Amino acid sequence: MLIATVRFIPFFHFHPIFWLVSLFLYFLPAFLARNKPDFISILLLNILAGWTLIGWIIALIWALTSKPQAQVPAQPPANPQSATGGYFCTACGQPCPAGARFCSACGAAQPATQR
Repeated sequence: MLIATVRFIPFFHFHPIFWLVSLFLYFLPAFLARNKPDFISILLLNILAGWTLIGWIIALIWALTSKPQAQVPAQPPANPQSATGGYFCTACGQPCPAGARFCSACGAAQPATQR
């Protein structure tokens, strides 16, 4: 009796590009939320419940509706005198009223200015 040999052909043979595209689409909500203040929460929701379609949609909507983080200037303005006539502390960067000799926030001595 002749026994037919069946060659194993994998039914789900995916190309590596397919895997990369799939991972990108799966983590799309986290990618969109990377500069938002609730990035960690969206990432956790995406990881833990993203495999369900509802969890992924909720994470995507949350990522799209979340407001971006407020950008804080890295340095005080080049002109140390503010619009109100005050100065910025050279130690901590907090505004100080005009004529103050010490910073009210950190207590650092302010440089002498022309009065």
